Amino acid sequence: MHKAGLPYVDNAKAVLLTVAINVGVVFLFHWPGGITLRGVLLDSVLCAGITVLIDLWMVHTRLRKMRTGGQMPPHVPVSRLMQRLPKNPVALGVIYAAVFGVLTAGVNGAVLWFFGMKTMAFAPWMVYKLVYAVLLSAKITEYCIFRYVQPDWAMETPGGAEPQKAVKPVKDPLPKVSVFKAMYGSVTGNIATNMIIGLALGGITIAPGGSVVISPTTVEGIPITGLIFGLIIGTLVTSGVVKEVNGAILAAATGPGRELPEMPVADKRFSWMPRRKGMLTALICVCMMILSAVALWSLMTLFGISVMNVYQYAIFITAYASVVSKPLSYVLVRRCTQPDYIRYVQKKKGNESLRGGSEL
Repeated sequence: MHKAGLPYVDNAKAVLLTVAINVGVVFLFHWPGGITLRGVLLDSVLCAGITVLIDLWMVHTRLRKMRTGGQMPPHVPVSRLMQRLPKNPVALGVIYAAVFGVLTAGVNGAVLWFFGMKTMAFAPWMVYKLVYAVLLSAKITEYCIFRYVQPDWAMETPGGAEPQKAVKPVKDPLPKVSVFKAMYGSVTGNIATNMIIGLALGGITIAPGGSVVISPTTVEGIPITGLIFGLIIGTLVTSGVVKEVNGAILAAATGPGRELPEMPVADKRFSWMPRRKGMLTALICVCMMILSAVALWSLMTLFGISVMNVYQYAIFITAYASVVSKPLSYVLVRRCTQPDYIRYVQKKKGNESLRGGSEL
């Protein structure tokens, strides 16, 4: 139920610091006239360099203190690629800055080219920079940590201190084939969703001979798309999280005493939400439908996109889904790990067992 993470370094401080500096750069160089495509490419390289400099310094300083105190995690995913990289933070920083600079410039350039944006006004550029700076800093921090938990550096413990057991496992941030499969499935699924919406609302025309004409998505029609997509993502995410959390609760309840080892403290920010799956799904769907209708329209308006073809829509909606699904999953997990919900699931399972026994 719990996702593997990197708990021994406070990622939030590094991310917030790098984002604050990068946003300051936007005001310093791009206020109030905005930015051109060439400026975005140059800014991407600069942003990557600043982010690597700050994140690597904070990560290396913290992990060096933990290594001295014998607090490094003993069990990590060993990566030959990571161990081939230099241990020296300056040399590692140069490599990371070059790699992430090229990748960031390539991705940002591709996004602007794909949506036909040669320039960007200050407000949309600020929003775009804020989003990509957060994602970039979080990813760079992971790679910095992953390099310095490798045995060739982490086990060089000064003073003979022994590594201690980590509270949580270490996540391998290197991309896997499953990630690309999930992205492909998301894109094709969203294209199918757009076609279903088009058939329902008249945006798709089946011409004589069986050819299909898919009309572009307009800023006027995107709120309806947001309502339908909010319903879909709310249903799918809620169903997936509830199923996974319920399974973890019941698995924990099979141990000694048939209850969780530690009952979490109730959090009123989440415990007010319904316990029943149907009512919880309905609540989430309504919230996501409203959010998606407003957010998708606002994004298209902010970035001056009046119309999108089916390919642009697929990328646009996939990016939106990947961003909103993470906080949505977090909220659902927090709701489903409240004491009242845990007792509800255990009691429901117990009642089902009793009914099954009586029938026998």
